[in-house]
Amino acid sequence: MENLIEPNIHPILVHFTYALGVSAALAYIGTLFLPAGRMRDNLRPAADWMLALASVAVIATIAAGFQAYYSVAHDGPSHEAMTTHRNWAVPSGLALLALAAWRWVRRASAPGTLFTFAAVIVAGLLTVTAWWGGTIVYKYGLGVQSLPEASGPGHDHDHGGGSESGQGHDNADGHHGSATSSPEEPEPAEAGTPDSKPAGHDNSDGHHGSAGNSSSADDQDTHAGPDTPTGVPAGHDNSDGHHDPLPASADERAILDIINAVETGWENGNGEPFRTHFQDWDGARYFESGGGNTGLDDLVENHVEPEKDAIPDLDLGFSNIHIHFEGDNFAWAVADTTVTGTLASSGERLDRTGKQTMLFRKIGTAWNVVHTHSSSRASRR
Repeated sequence: MENLIEPNIHPILVHFTYALGVSAALAYIGTLFLPAGRMRDNLRPAADWMLALASVAVIATIAAGFQAYYSVAHDGPSHEAMTTHRNWAVPSGLALLALAAWRWVRRASAPGTLFTFAAVIVAGLLTVTAWWGGTIVYKYGLGVQSLPEASGPGHDHDHGGGSESGQGHDNADGHHGSATSSPEEPEPAEAGTPDSKPAGHDNSDGHHGSAGNSSSADDQDTHAGPDTPTGVPAGHDNSDGHHDPLPASADERAILDIINAVETGWENGNGEPFRTHFQDWDGARYFESGGGNTGLDDLVENHVEPEKDAIPDLDLGFSNIHIHFEGDNFAWAVADTTVTGTLASSGERLDRTGKQTMLFRKIGTAWNVVHTHSSSRASRR
């Protein structure tokens, strides 16, 4: 079924159920208001046949719908819309089957006013269900050669066969987390060493984030100067000459180390940098282009770790990084982002650019990420 149409046959079957169900209801209305004669006599069996065929189609449609529900790549907000669609589809389908059974039992007599009213109600239920089906396709991009609104810092993507925002995953988008931690803050994470790219990692594209930017003594806003020496992790190709310079303070270096670790974690589908550097607190929200993850476990288990299977050749880049400090214990970073790779589920090639914001809180001696927000779009290069 999955190979008959991408991603499955459900989009074909829904049209038969809806068109036949609504057409049957309209035909039954016609049998009530048309004058006695040949047209009304012919319309009644036509309505009966359309209802019968709709009842057969709805069984196949619901079966294919459940297969799609548990297999199509989606994220948190689209999962909520998809669940609403399912919750309308099941009772609508059962109502259609009940209507067909009613008509079968009373097939010897003409359909009356009560039956016709029931047929109109069923047609209304099918219409609401169809509207939600259109919403998950045209608003969230599910089941098409496009990207659903995804979640997590740095990029947008389809999760392929993996769980994206999890099967049955709930994302509380719209409830943006603040930089304020929960009353019971976790033990501070230890400040880690820089997470560099693996030896021999090619950075010839020039879009990778750096080991840091220089800082202005006046406003503590890091901004690289063209003549500042650069620092590159061991084994990292710097032939493009686009690396940003070394940071001017230990705090800046610590934050840039975290950004580098996050970049590597996304590319390798490795949740460890996130568990090390992200603060796990009740208000944690990680947003991306309309989608979001709620809490650290959600981000790691339903987004980061499935990434390697979804986009095996993912290449994520942070560049033009600026870090701002508010006092001694709060900071935020903004950066340009790039993401390239190939979706394993469809073979679609990604080439996107965007913006990233990360909020940091210093707990003890270690900086922790407390919130992220990113957006991207198809590259205009």
